[in-house]
Amino acid sequence: MDKFKTVLNIASKQTNLGFGGVALMTAGGEQVFSSIVFRCPCNELNFYYGMVFLLVPALALFLLGYVLSKKTWKLLTGLLYHKEKLCKWKHLAATSMAFFQVSATALVAPSSWIAVALLSGNYYECAMTGINVTAYNQHVCREKSTDVDCLKKLHKIPCDRGNDEILRTLRAQSQLPQIQKLRS
Repeated sequence: MDKFKTVLNIASKQTNLGFGGVALMTAGGEQVFSSIVFRCPCNELNFYYGMVFLLVPALALFLLGYVLSKKTWKLLTGLLYHKEKLCKWKHLAATSMAFFQVSATALVAPSSWIAVALLSGNYYECAMTGINVTAYNQHVCREKSTDVDCLKKLHKIPCDRGNDEILRTLRAQSQLPQIQKLRS
């Protein structure tokens, strides 16, 4: 009887275990993806390249979360077959709640992807060394003795790995939102 209660306990926590599994698989996939596929071009396209690798997989995972959800299909087919009920407030509230639940579930994988990607900092380093904002670039190169040289070669820093100080600064900037979330 105790073993049966344990199995029921685990089954009731199935959603949390599923979210944890999805987050772990996403984090592992991001690590493999960043080590095998991602190579910063180290030219003027760094910003676009880094942002595409950070955001496009997250968007794809979000859409995949919607497509693979049974609730999405039940919601869509219910709306198609019961158009006359759509104007009733109770039905609208139930539909909105179901849409919110599907959205919350679909956001697990993309948020895991972005969190792990920002913690490792590879995409962020690449993107921010290619950004074309003079004030930001001067801020990154502020303590270098040859600021002009740093500004000219900023987009090559992720490939050269010769300037660890700037890379550490960029990696710290990518992790700041994560650290602030952990504090609150």
